[in-house]
Amino acid sequence: MALETLTLETRPLAAKGTWIEVNSQRLLRNLERIRHRAGAFTRVMAVVKANAYGHGLVPVARTLEGKVDYLGIGSLREATLLREQGITAPLFLFGRIFAEEVPLALQTNVLLTVSSFEEARIISAAANSMERKATVHVKVDTGMGRLGIREEEALSEIERIVRLSSLQVEGIYTHFPTAEKYPDLPNEKQLRSFERIIESLQRKGISFALRHAANSAGALRFKKSHRLNLARIGLALYGIYPAPPFEKEILLEPVLSLKTRIIFLKRVAAGDTVGYGREFTAKQATTIAVLPTGYAHGYPFHLSGKAEVLYRGKRFKIAGRVCMDSMMIDLGPATDARVGDEVILLGSDGVEAIRAEELAGLAKTIPYDIVSRLDPTLPRLYPP
Repeated sequence: MALETLTLETRPLAAKGTWIEVNSQRLLRNLERIRHRAGAFTRVMAVVKANAYGHGLVPVARTLEGKVDYLGIGSLREATLLREQGITAPLFLFGRIFAEEVPLALQTNVLLTVSSFEEARIISAAANSMERKATVHVKVDTGMGRLGIREEEALSEIERIVRLSSLQVEGIYTHFPTAEKYPDLPNEKQLRSFERIIESLQRKGISFALRHAANSAGALRFKKSHRLNLARIGLALYGIYPAPPFEKEILLEPVLSLKTRIIFLKRVAAGDTVGYGREFTAKQATTIAVLPTGYAHGYPFHLSGKAEVLYRGKRFKIAGRVCMDSMMIDLGPATDARVGDEVILLGSDGVEAIRAEELAGLAKTIPYDIVSRLDPTLPRLYPP
């Protein structure tokens, strides 16, 4: 049985070391809350790239299929995997593929992004040789500085692109680099610039069925534009806030829990050190629990000596450095802990919860990094 299709029935076998639990009901509740919040948008793209932000590409896609309009992916490899697993939902590919990959992309029925006329020409030529049309979305760079046609070149380039005979230009989009920041006038400026481009093209008789600019943060913030009709939802879908201000505006439930079990217990005396670099020194006699989880599993090394875990509903701190495939926690002088007891590294237990946002702050990174780096080979369990 593939790891990504494990269920709670297989938990006794799969969850003896470190594993992930994904709550599909929370995923769907987050989707509905976001859809309600971003009421101006008529369609939703669920972003499932990067192994669905660590949650499991195929199971998450199966959960969302039929409930969203598009699935957003980051590579042709993800597209072929989804198709092989029977996912028939429309797939939208961010980024750019190489010319030699275009025929496979078209065979897989993937919607492609174009960021230049030359890229569009290559796709059109491949489609023409296959006697079919290629569906594409044109990306405009209004300030991200990454992919996309430069704003000042957009009108002339898009006019050339739409004349290519084997392309169906279904959509136009842009991307906000700082949609999560409050306040952020550049985002408003980007939105106005993007809308002006759409208006100018419409005056030339060029229109698009889909017009999108909003990621999770943008969808939650910008509800004024009537020209946009698609929201691309990623981080928020998985119950993670793009920035602290959003916590007051919408309830999001974390979908993923990272769990492990105690594999060894050791009593140490006051003054004893634990771990590489001797960075933890016991201030009193205490019990150290060893957990079979480390940075090779995707748990950040930069949480060494900083982060806490949940054990029996209480918080305990990591003792010393996170190792490649293990870490130690300080359970204090009095404990009846046993080998095999469950420990939560990310998730909730009773009233206590450790969220990706908390770990990201301690590791001086972003929540995306916390969940998307999780080892794809870790068992993932999907309660019904």
